[in-house]
Amino acid sequence: MPNTYKETDLYDPIRSLLSEQGFTVRGEVKDCDIAAVKDNTLWIVEMKLSANLTLIYQAMERQTATDWVFIAIPRPQSGKSSNFAQLKRMLKKLNLGLITVALESPAKHAEIIIFPTGNATKTTKKSASVRREIAGRTSDSTGGSTKAKINTAYRERCVRIACLLEAHGPQSAANLTKVHGCQKDTYSILRSNFYNWYDKVTKGQYTLSQAGAAYLQENSHEKLVIYYRMRASGAL
Repeated sequence: MPNTYKETDLYDPIRSLLSEQGFTVRGEVKDCDIAAVKDNTLWIVEMKLSANLTLIYQAMERQTATDWVFIAIPRPQSGKSSNFAQLKRMLKKLNLGLITVALESPAKHAEIIIFPTGNATKTTKKSASVRREIAGRTSDSTGGSTKAKINTAYRERCVRIACLLEAHGPQSAANLTKVHGCQKDTYSILRSNFYNWYDKVTKGQYTLSQAGAAYLQENSHEKLVIYYRMRASGAL
């Protein structure tokens, strides 16, 4: 396999495969490369360009959230090789699923080779955290990316507030929540000001800071900023 492939090349084919089955798919969710939900079912996928112990350990750790955990690797040149057969036997013993991606094919399609068994709807602190994060996002981040900016649910709420302050001027947390529909943690976000995007002008009133305005300008092409600017202006 050419060395030009990257781990992120696995993401789109896997996302398409799961989306076709009715899942909401998000990349880079709470340390998971891919997390997907459909109704109350949670699947997690960990990706690597080759099967190794690090990948297996990561997948086993994800089993604290759901029994339906897959590893994803490029499709081997020979599906009948002894190494691939041994990998499949090991995964079955560990109750881990397997997805392969045909990176060498023009279609670059993904295929589920092994399905895990067990409870995909179990409720743990980890599974609840993953589900909340997916529910809190309207945009996606590419799974397997280590350098790209991740659009977490928290960051998305911060962007939304920044766009509202840009469009409507100084606002209180109460107004942002009751009038504009922001979430209940809006006051906490404004007070902690993690990204330094807000300035307090008077008691309870916040405006967009220079850093916040610069961020929106520099990232005006980003889907998240476009979306929340349109919502703030009433275009959506």
